[in-house]
Amino acid sequence: MVCMNLPVFVYGTLRTGLHNYELILKERTEEERSAVMTGRLYAAVHGRFPCLVKEGNTIIQGDIMYIQNDKYDDVLQELDRLEGYDEGDTAGSMYVRDIVTVTDEKGRDIEAYTYYWNQPAGLGEHIASGDWVTWLQQKHRSPSGW
Repeated sequence: MVCMNLPVFVYGTLRTGLHNYELILKERTEEERSAVMTGRLYAAVHGRFPCLVKEGNTIIQGDIMYIQNDKYDDVLQELDRLEGYDEGDTAGSMYVRDIVTVTDEKGRDIEAYTYYWNQPAGLGEHIASGDWVTWLQQKHRSPSGW
């Protein structure tokens, strides 16, 4: 059976081994692969999570998460809640879930959901590397706590 649910591209605290991955995605995925997309990545003003904006051509490092079919709806609801996304009120949502094309580690283009920052303010430091994990390591020397 072919899974009709789109995978989710994660680029921040939901990446493998980080805090929100442990809370929401761990043991609920069928497959996880490295992937990239383009955009512009910032740390939120307080530095606790990243904000992705569409405009930009930085290579954003992340992971593509194939969620287990029987857990898909629950996981997507938890992700929406985490990201402050309300399908019925996108203007008031902190992030907006959108379909993007990412390129996986084998060079394949894959359609996936990701979450874009949807607020007029709150962007902090630009993450020029496009890699949240690298930024955390440089700032905190210990990404596992986030």
